[in-house]
Amino acid sequence: MADGSELVVKKAAELAPLPLSIARSALFSVAPSGPSSKHRVIPTAKKGVNAAITYTGPHLSMEHFRLWQSLLFLADQRGQLGGDEFEVSLSEVLRHMGKTYKDKELKQKVFDVLTELKAAVVTVTSDRVNYESNSLIDVAKLDLSSRMLTVRFGEAIAGKLLDREILRNDIARSRELKRHHLAIWLHGFISSQASRSDKKETKHTFSVDELRRLCGSQAKERRHFCEDLGRALSRLKEGEKPLVTHWDWDDLRTKSKVIVTKSHTLVKLLEESPEVARERERAEQGKKLAAKPRYKAQGEINAPRGFVN
Repeated sequence: MADGSELVVKKAAELAPLPLSIARSALFSVAPSGPSSKHRVIPTAKKGVNAAITYTGPHLSMEHFRLWQSLLFLADQRGQLGGDEFEVSLSEVLRHMGKTYKDKELKQKVFDVLTELKAAVVTVTSDRVNYESNSLIDVAKLDLSSRMLTVRFGEAIAGKLLDREILRNDIARSRELKRHHLAIWLHGFISSQASRSDKKETKHTFSVDELRRLCGSQAKERRHFCEDLGRALSRLKEGEKPLVTHWDWDDLRTKSKVIVTKSHTLVKLLEESPEVARERERAEQGKKLAAKPRYKAQGEINAPRGFVN
């Protein structure tokens, strides 16, 4: 420019769509391995979206979460959520996961995680969502020779799971957490909490025991989890635009709760869909009918005791 001033171009935020109910649940665990599940009821946060989740499939770790989040981001970015299959290079997916493309072993690892992710089947119901016995991803194929992934998120995922109740998770900030799995899980959980319309910081109080239950920590003792939690929250304070601006224990002796101040995040909560409203009305009518007293017919009243027609 003539006056010598520099034009500053603001980089657009990289935001991945995530279901709020899943961000506030134990579906993806910080534990690297675990048993497979069959119709398992997944623990969810006591406060929030009033969600119920059941799951069938292999153990899902933060590696599965990072891959799923990356693919959701790429599908959304390309306008392919609920659309046709699309191809994306393995190197691009790994970059959004916070990994680097180096050797054959890493390629095989992604292939294994992708195969397990494709086998994951969930049912998510809440005040706004009714997603029954469906996959987390419809098509997922990796060609190891060309290093290309073929992906599709179908209409059910876009219209039922990622429509009325979502978090726009900052994937750029999340991938900077690298191998800090508890920090990655907390990033999604804390980001999913309510934000102010004026975009000012908000303060939230969490039960330490509930965080331990939801994240799937393998810490044998509570004090060890508290140490891990403190390190993870401190990690979330780092960076140019940190998610956590301040955190503290409610009581240094008991450490029963942790108080977290977070920066503004994007959370979308729409009114319940007509389909969910109908399901809720049917369930309520069923409860009313079950609770309604049954009146005997005149024949039953007049029949002698012990007499059976």
